[in-house]
Amino acid sequence: MTKKIVIAIVALLVIALAAVKLFSNQQTVEEKVYRPDANKKILVKAQAVTPKDLDKTFTYTGTFRPFREVMLTPQVEGRVTALYFEEGSVIPEGKLLVQIDDELLRAQYISAEASYETARRNFERYEKASESEGVSKMQYDNYWQQYKNAESQLKQLDKNIRLSKIIAPFAGTITQKNVETGSVVDPKGSVGRLTDLSQLKLEIAVPENEIYLFKEGENATIQTEIYSGQSLTGKIDYVSDRADDSHNYTVKILLKNSHAKELKAGMYGRAVMSKDLQAATLTIPRSALLGSAKNPQVYIVESDKAVLRDVVTGNSNGLEIEVVNGLKSGEVVVVSGQINLSNGTPVTITK
Repeated sequence: MTKKIVIAIVALLVIALAAVKLFSNQQTVEEKVYRPDANKKILVKAQAVTPKDLDKTFTYTGTFRPFREVMLTPQVEGRVTALYFEEGSVIPEGKLLVQIDDELLRAQYISAEASYETARRNFERYEKASESEGVSKMQYDNYWQQYKNAESQLKQLDKNIRLSKIIAPFAGTITQKNVETGSVVDPKGSVGRLTDLSQLKLEIAVPENEIYLFKEGENATIQTEIYSGQSLTGKIDYVSDRADDSHNYTVKILLKNSHAKELKAGMYGRAVMSKDLQAATLTIPRSALLGSAKNPQVYIVESDKAVLRDVVTGNSNGLEIEVVNGLKSGEVVVVSGQINLSNGTPVTITK
């Protein structure tokens, strides 16, 4: 027997021994694989589906906005000769805030006033003369035109003098100051900002499927971080009729700002709405729900077997979820132990 033949025989023996070993290992693995007993019952927790009220508390976080706010903008150009506010000043309605130089305008007004009086007297004199036909129609019309031009110029100067003052349009707080005495201002820039904080508006964004909860004029509960554990009462002042690109609607809740619990614009707040979503609706614990949001499923127990059932869900309060279709009152739903189930698995309900 040659050396090559010996080597070939040895290689064949090694391969044969390896094959035997692999076969033996495969048998050992298969023996250890768990194969559930199709007749063995799985312990699960289940409960009957019954109609009940489904309540939910909706919470929306928003930002407090001022009740009213305006930028104080001059309507004429000129130098500021007097300033009657500082940042943080509390201002009553009608207070003079800024005086812009109007000396030249007042001089022009005196001259225009004299011209107006002269034109008025001339017109009245020729008006009486026209009654006795002492003047021509052309003369009468000329003096009437002079009188009206003088009147128009006087009114224009009077308005410009009034526009040289910036008056507070409402009571509020100066929350921004952009000017000092001696500054030159014009209608392109503001001199400050007046903010009415006597009331605040909590602005929140509400999803389209929950906007029905908000009605203008109804009360709403408001909570804040600064007064943790305390609730304030506001009134729904505005509900938008148009959604944004995210299908959210703007809702504004009006709240009186008290000295005892003073709030500031820009703070966060929460609107809390507690609503009875639907009376006597079928509900199941959220733990009973399987599948996906698009295809929710549950296991029900029929004849001691778990049967997979498609359902249609509705509103939820976080712990329970409404079942719109797919279940009947009295049917038993598995609420725990579904991980060991497949469709048709025998089950035993444990307490």
